Amino acid sequence: MKIKNRNEVLSDIIKDAKHHPKNWKAVFGKDTSQLSSDYYLFHPHVGLYFLKEYEKNPYVRKGVGGKIARHVDDDLEKSIIKSSSDFGIIQGDIHKIASNISKGIHPNNIIDAAIKGKDMGLRIPLRGKISHENESYNSIKEQLKSSRKKVDFAFEKMAKKEGLYQSYE
Repeated sequence: MKIKNRNEVLSDIIKDAKHHPKNWKAVFGKDTSQLSSDYYLFHPHVGLYFLKEYEKNPYVRKGVGGKIARHVDDDLEKSIIKSSSDFGIIQGDIHKIASNISKGIHPNNIIDAAIKGKDMGLRIPLRGKISHENESYNSIKEQLKSSRKKVDFAFEKMAKKEGLYQSYE
């Protein structure tokens, strides 16, 4: 597995979503030991991505991750579906949005169009079900313990370099 920065991982996920835009599953949670937000995103025909990040400031998120498995066990997938809601990754083109608003198109119509698959400045290239319950997060975290080690190590190295673990002076 190759460790990549946050934006590279998201680009890889969106590339895979071009061929498989629906039926993604995700589990989100907080790793309190490393002060990170953890994201597991997977699709039966793509595999499993793990992304670990933190918010450096309100405008910047830093993180690392990678594809940690080519296949997801059915048991793991079923346990996540039990308590899930809808999610998607949204991409925006601010110039196209501004142009549409200046033409008199209401922002709600732009959002509605994106949900229906029409690009008026917002696109949703990936959709699926998400669980952010602690039980689902702890279950997947434990089951994928050995697969996560490389990403956890890379995150810790990045976080130390960025000063995430330093106290305020």
